[in-house]
Amino acid sequence: MRRSAAESLKGQTETLVAAATAAAAWFRRPAPSALSAARTARLRALGWREAAVLANKSLRGFPKSDAADASFALREAVEHAAQAVSEAARFSVEPDDGLLRTAEALRESAKALAAAASGRGKAKAEALVLAKKWAGEAERLRRLTRSDAHEDPSLTNALKRETVSTRLSNSAEAVQQACDALSGGLVE
Repeated sequence: MRRSAAESLKGQTETLVAAATAAAAWFRRPAPSALSAARTARLRALGWREAAVLANKSLRGFPKSDAADASFALREAVEHAAQAVSEAARFSVEPDDGLLRTAEALRESAKALAAAASGRGKAKAEALVLAKKWAGEAERLRRLTRSDAHEDPSLTNALKRETVSTRLSNSAEAVQQACDALSGGLVE
């Protein structure tokens, strides 16, 4: 069954929220359920990306370009969020306040982006601004986490924490790119 562009966008944003929520859960308290949720979100993102490509085939011009950019950015955001959890598990990175706060900022950004995707007009614009604000906060927190990691006497632990926080930051950057693509429809 072919899905509509709106349904695909909604599915992709909900999958991003699930991945970001799994990341926040992992850094709150590492558990196999959070790792499983992140991996499940990664797999669902692949399906929603394919559905979005099919749904957007009939579009032309800027709307098609914006839809493709948003879809790709959402897929990348999910991938990086899931990778943050996978790498934290693989590297045995101990959760700390910096990683937790970064993951929570990413989750809030994803929630705002999901609200923007289902909104219209002023509500959509406000949600996009909020999503970008939270994504910017995730980047700010990543820089603090990176700075704290450099204070760690163990170079190996510092590099592991920096790698995981960079994945969270990359996810937030992809959220910002999705916001930019979705804001293309605001200018009419």
